[in-house]
Amino acid sequence: MRIGIIGVGNMGSRMAKNFLKAGVDVGLYDINEKALQELVHLGANAIETPAELARTYPYIITILPNSNIVKATIFGENGLIEGLHRGSMIIEMTTAIPTITKEIASNLEERGLRMIDAPVSGGVVKAEDGTLTIMVGGKEQDFEEVQSYLKIIGENIVHVGSIGAGHTIKALNNMVSATTLAVTGEALALGVKLGLNPEKMLDVINSSTGRSFSSEFKFPAQVLTRNFGGNFSIDLMVKDITIALGMADEQRTPMVVSSATYQLWKQALAQSDPNVDHTEVIKHIEKMTHAEIQGSKLEIVD
Repeated sequence: MRIGIIGVGNMGSRMAKNFLKAGVDVGLYDINEKALQELVHLGANAIETPAELARTYPYIITILPNSNIVKATIFGENGLIEGLHRGSMIIEMTTAIPTITKEIASNLEERGLRMIDAPVSGGVVKAEDGTLTIMVGGKEQDFEEVQSYLKIIGENIVHVGSIGAGHTIKALNNMVSATTLAVTGEALALGVKLGLNPEKMLDVINSSTGRSFSSEFKFPAQVLTRNFGGNFSIDLMVKDITIALGMADEQRTPMVVSSATYQLWKQALAQSDPNVDHTEVIKHIEKMTHAEIQGSKLEIVD
C-alpha cells in the first residue's frame, strides 16, 4: 500500500502516523520542514514538490487550510496536476467549499483524472487513535477502491453521495456542533446565575433530551476543567459555519437559528486570538452573561 499526504498539521500528521503503523509506504509534502522531519524519523518519505509526490504515489490525500490552497496545490506551479496520471486519485480531506470541490473535480475529470472528497470529524483525539468519522463524496467505485486506506484512519466511513457531498455534510455537521456548543453554554451560564451547579446541570442534560456531543464531552473535559484544549481553532469553526451559510444563500434557504449562531461566533472571534480552541467561545458567553461555568465551583462574576 502506498499513499501521499499533502498537509501534515494536527490532523494530517496523525493520519500519517497511523498509515506508517499499518505498514503503508507514506510520502509527504508540506512547507513545514520541522513537521516533515518528525514523520521522516518514523519512516515517511519527504517529497520536494506536489508534482513529484503525484508521480510517485497513486493516491494523494490533501488536508489543507481551505479550498483556495487546495486549488493552488493541484493546479499551481509544481502542482499535483503535473504529476497525476491515469489511475491516480486525489482524496480531498480539507473542510472545503463544495462548489469549489465540484469545480476542481470537473477539471480533473476532463483530463481523465479522479478525485473524491472525504473530510473527517472527530478531532485530534480520534485522528490519533484512527477512529475518525469520514464522510465521502464521489463515485461509488472510487470510494470502494480506497476503503482499505480509509479504514486505517477512520472507524465510521460513510459514502454520502456524489462529489462535493462529503464537504457539504461536513460543513452542516459543524454548524450543528457550533450551535449545540453555544446554546449549552448559554443554558449553563443562566443556570449558574440562578444558583445551579453546572456539573449537576450537565448530569440532567446528559440523561435527558438536551444532550449532545458538546454537553457529553466538550463541557466536562474542556469547559468545566477550564482546559479549552481540543486543537480545533475558533477561526476554523467560524470558517465552517461560513461555508454552511454560504450554501444556504446559494439555495436561497433561510437559516434563522444558524445565522444567530454565526453572529455569536463571529463576535467571539473578533474578541479572541483566532488560534485559540473553539471551546473558548464559552468565555465570550461568560463575559456577556457575567457567569463562570466551572466544575466543583459556583461563581457569579461581577
